[in-house]
Formats: sequence, structure tokens, C-alpha cells
Amino acid sequence: MSLKTKVKAGNITNLSDARYCAGMGVDWLGFPAKAIDAKTFAEITGWVSGPQFVLEIDDHTYGEEYQIEFIQINTNELANSNSKARLIVSLALSEWAASKELIEKNKDQIEFLLVTHLTGDQQRDSEVIKSMTDLVEVYIDLDSAPYSLDDVLTFPIAGVNISGNQELKPGLKDYDELADVLEQLEVD
Repeated sequence: MSLKTKVKAGNITNLSDARYCAGMGVDWLGFPAKAIDAKTFAEITGWVSGPQFVLEIDDHTYGEEYQIEFIQINTNELANSNSKARLIVSLALSEWAASKELIEKNKDQIEFLLVTHLTGDQQRDSEVIKSMTDLVEVYIDLDSAPYSLDDVLTFPIAGVNISGNQELKPGLKDYDELADVLEQLEVD
């Protein structure tokens, strides 16, 4: 399956979401460290092939027991990072001016920026995102974007971020939110 843009599916906490997203052709699966221990992470990733795996760190330390090449951190954690993993850095659009120097200093270790909380001024947001792409690839978090998917795809970005949700119980899952976005991104 082919998608119109790269996709990171974040907040994956169960095998159902991981398998569904992988089957739909996402490029990245992100697992929140605060919700997934290393054993569960290994079990889920052992059943899935295709996407690359990201450990999403949110003011949470993680141990080497996670076998991971990519971690997602925020700009505060970037300032203190000594990780050998490739980084995905999440930041609100309003943080760009204050974070630009830090991002530039660490750009060789950064895989891409995950931009959240755009302003709602499409022209201004596009200009700021363009300045980001001069340093590193940019993905937009759809959950926090005040735009339609079609509008988001007009920005100079490399991809988008969507979010998984909890299973009702193991094996019982509502895919409506994920399916809405992924089906719109399918190449005909």
C-alpha cells in the first residue's frame, strides 16, 4: 500500500494498532515509554514488520533494555540529551525561534521535527515551517493542527503524525479515527 506522504503513527500501545498501521503502510510506529514497558515493546515490535520503531519519551527516562534506533523527545530533553539514537524532536510551532539554534547544533542527529500547535494563520505557519525545512525534515501532528488534512498537505512537509488509541479489550478495536486519515492518504 502506498501513501501520499510519510506517516508516523504515534501513541501506539497495542498490537492491534501496530499491525493495522503497518498494514496500511505507515513509515514509523511510535510507542510511549510511559505506557509501554520494554517487554511489551519487544513483544509488539516482534509481530510487526515494515515501519521503523520510535520510543516516545515525555519527561521520562528509559533504559537500554529498549532495543531502539529512534527516540522522540521534546526540545527541553534535546538540550540534555546524550542519546546515541537518532532523534525525532517534537515542538510547538511557537517554540521554533527559541529552539532554532539548538536544533541547528544537533541537526546531524535529528531525523525530523514533529511540529505541534500551529497558529491557525496558514500563510504564517507555512513560512515558519519552510524555515524549519531549511535545516531538517518536518512532520505535522494532525491531532493538534487546526487544518484539514488537505490543507496540511499543502505545507512544505515530509509527513504527518497520527495517533493510536486504546483497545476496548485485547483484539477489540475501533479503527475509525486511524482509518479516516490513512484512507484519505492512500494513493489511488
